[in-house]
Amino acid sequence: MDPRVRRIREAEIERLVEELWLPFAREMAAVDDYNELVDEDLAREHGVSYRHEQLDDEDSRVWLAEADGGWLGYVRASVSSAPPVFDRGPTLSVGELYVVPDARGEGVADALLDRATEWGEARDCERVGLSVNAGNDRARAFYDGRGFEARRLKLDRPL
Repeated sequence: MDPRVRRIREAEIERLVEELWLPFAREMAAVDDYNELVDEDLAREHGVSYRHEQLDDEDSRVWLAEADGGWLGYVRASVSSAPPVFDRGPTLSVGELYVVPDARGEGVADALLDRATEWGEARDCERVGLSVNAGNDRARAFYDGRGFEARRLKLDRPL
């Protein structure tokens, strides 16, 4: 599959949240109950306002993958500078990458990640980083296949 990847438009934000982000959030909750949403209406409202804010942020982007008029997935990425005490350049952070179940394994995630990393390269980023749930075996295999390696492990426990 050769999806078209493009930036989201303001008029599409509510649809993005409804058709892609909420299903993504539900899947992440099924992987780990740590990701459980408090209330879908509240999540929907916050998801819409958050993405409206991102449209005005030059250091953030959201791209959609589409084919034949249907949406196949999206990626949200941002660029951040390293603190001045570290000898490294900016980092591209992939905050969300989601592909609808029917389009998985068809190259959509590759196309979305490629678009985000091209933007990061144009912004002089030295690295791309992301977090993935430890129990999300499919995503971990995808990222391993794309050359990602664990640099740090995030650990937590209940108090």
